[in-house]
Amino acid sequence: MEFIKLLATHETLNTMSASDKFMAGLMVAVIGMAITFLALIFLMLMIKVLSNLVGTKPKAAAQPAAKAAPVPVKAQEDDLELVAVITAALAASLGKPANQIVVKNIVRVPDTKPTWARLGLTEQINQQL
Repeated sequence: MEFIKLLATHETLNTMSASDKFMAGLMVAVIGMAITFLALIFLMLMIKVLSNLVGTKPKAAAQPAAKAAPVPVKAQEDDLELVAVITAALAASLGKPANQIVVKNIVRVPDTKPTWARLGLTEQINQQL
């Protein structure tokens, strides 16, 4: 506590030894970290209390998966065309003949990007064309 009193006036700070200044600085750092840690604990407790007061909404029950509809003949033709296009693109990209590439499975990946991200990507592609 005496270091804090010494730091109160500028004149005593000039007369302190280097080890006293180091100890005073260390004390100030420890006090600052303790105050920060206590404030974070207080915020954590307040968030927990508020989340218990507000509560969370119950999650909706998962809807059963829809049964797969029979694939019409036209969809199979479209799939064959899609396989041909993907095979040609892979052949061009890899620099191999198309008869050396076998496409075994095509899985459509759902687009989870937000609308603004899709719009930005489309704009960038259009600017390069």
